[in-house]
Amino acid sequence: MKSFFVVCFFFFVFSLFFSQTVYMKIGEKLVIKGLSENFRFSFPDLTDDLVVAIYGDSRWGDKIHKIIVNEISNFTPDVIVHLGDMVNKGNNLNDWNLFFDITLPLRQEAYFQVVKGNHENPDDYFRHFFGIDNYYSDFLDFRFIYLDLDIGLENIKEFLLKNTTKKTIVFLHYPIFTVGAYCNNSYIKSLSTLHELFKNLEIKLVFSAHDHNYQRFFVEGINYVISGGGGASLYSKKCDNNYLIKFYKTYNYVILTIKNNIVYVKSFDINKNIIDSFEVGY
Repeated sequence: MKSFFVVCFFFFVFSLFFSQTVYMKIGEKLVIKGLSENFRFSFPDLTDDLVVAIYGDSRWGDKIHKIIVNEISNFTPDVIVHLGDMVNKGNNLNDWNLFFDITLPLRQEAYFQVVKGNHENPDDYFRHFFGIDNYYSDFLDFRFIYLDLDIGLENIKEFLLKNTTKKTIVFLHYPIFTVGAYCNNSYIKSLSTLHELFKNLEIKLVFSAHDHNYQRFFVEGINYVISGGGGASLYSKKCDNNYLIKFYKTYNYVILTIKNNIVYVKSFDINKNIIDSFEVGY
């Protein structure tokens, strides 16, 4: 009887270790979230250069999403950041199951950090699977801050003031600047107030999505990158902006390599062409 209980206990511990997904890093802690899967997480080696893959707006574009996941895997990233609109309908469990199935190869090998998009609403499933709004992750001596604008601009500003460090990179779903489909949207225009705070906090790099294309702006020392080409239908350029550096109506993803206090940024289309390249020193 005693051996029976020992075997049961071992099986219980074994199941906990091998059947849970480590989705994200919050601060210095690993957080296991509400999805049971059968794989063992391989902890990335963060003692050297840090490789980060970024994309957003996969939604219903499953074929493109699979291509992007496959191409990102070739870079063996340590961290994945999805910029939101992971699914088309936040209350559709089938959408979520397909998303998790497609991203499985990435989530087995990298910390999988998420930003909530508007299509994650209604957000009951998002809350169940991830359970976060504003949070941050520390990788090496860099801080990644992830913002959920649904909780309001004042809460966002308070969170930034409290948690920004000298080496902070910001991720949010909605763009601060865009020349795409949302360039005349009143809500998007209202977000420009965040730029002054970013500038005062000496933030140098901000990533967002929501507009389904690739864009980069350089505004008063800050690079604003939109990578919203993760699978959903692409959007055209609708406006002009003197700060615009790059615009591509193409599916895309971004690879960051952080080495010796320099962030090297390369952006790719799904044909493996480099569509943008720059670096930011810290």
